[in-house]
Amino acid sequence: MKKQRLTDTNFEFHLDDRGFYYLRLKEGEEFNMKDIKNINLFILENRDSFQKPFLIEFGYGSTISDGVQEHLTNSANRFSTADAILISTYAHQLIAKFYIRHYKPTKPTKIFESIFEALEWIEKQG
Repeated sequence: MKKQRLTDTNFEFHLDDRGFYYLRLKEGEEFNMKDIKNINLFILENRDSFQKPFLIEFGYGSTISDGVQEHLTNSANRFSTADAILISTYAHQLIAKFYIRHYKPTKPTKIFESIFEALEWIEKQG
């Protein structure tokens, strides 16, 4: 039986009914390369169609470990067709802007402070 949701101490992940992957980084936790590998394995084991847009929500105080941003810019490492990054703090804004400006992701990527705007944009990416 396919699992509907992947939950870890650092994050929650699932395929939303609206056709995009939803990744929520938990409050105060660090998202790392082990988490990326777990998500990729989960997608491979549980989904018929792999490439979909991602909605990534930063929980308050969540962080990303070294190497994750660089890894995510390589399209071969991704199941994403586009990334909507939902932020809630200035620190998250700095992380997201650095990712976009420094690593220049090849897939459409946009930063949002409003869940409604993020959902509207991601719907157009599917």
